[in-house]
Amino acid sequence: MCSWCWGFPPVIQQLKAAYPTYSIRLVLTPFRIDTTQAMDDALRNYVLDQWKNVNKTTAQPFDFSFAMPAKFIYNTRLVCRSIKAFNKQRPQQELEYLRALQHAFYVENKDLTSEEVLIEVTNNFSVDANLFADDFSSKEIAVELEQDFSLSRLLAVQSYPTLMTEKDGRYAMLVNGYMPYQEVAARIENITAS
Repeated sequence: MCSWCWGFPPVIQQLKAAYPTYSIRLVLTPFRIDTTQAMDDALRNYVLDQWKNVNKTTAQPFDFSFAMPAKFIYNTRLVCRSIKAFNKQRPQQELEYLRALQHAFYVENKDLTSEEVLIEVTNNFSVDANLFADDFSSKEIAVELEQDFSLSRLLAVQSYPTLMTEKDGRYAMLVNGYMPYQEVAARIENITAS
């Protein structure tokens, strides 16, 4: 859960509309997957400052009260697992599911480290709850997740969001950190013109 990634869905929607023949593949990264320490005041304030910057830059909504529990551990592994499990049933809605998770966290202040909350968000989509639960805890999902993490490490993804182009198995950096639609579209046009 990256706040700048929450700022990016409007850009993605515009890209999908402007470039309907291009496909978008979501690759999950190991951002905050191994965090075990509760947020202290310094980290909480840093996160809130980031949220304010994202809101100012993108106009995406946030609940700035950040009412996470006092001992909140900002760990994203379960969110990543839920996205992979969801993708087993509804791959065409993967980005919509991600947006729903982001909205639950950034706008509704829901604790996405809770499996119950993840299931609650998932229930807004037409998925088989039992199959989702089985997939969520499966070794297959763990392997797929590690494949995403390995790919993101191989591609040296260090800023979020990151967009890359891929053709014939070769990747090229398009966006390394938040960028408004006009700048992303200009980069796409430069790549396709060359």
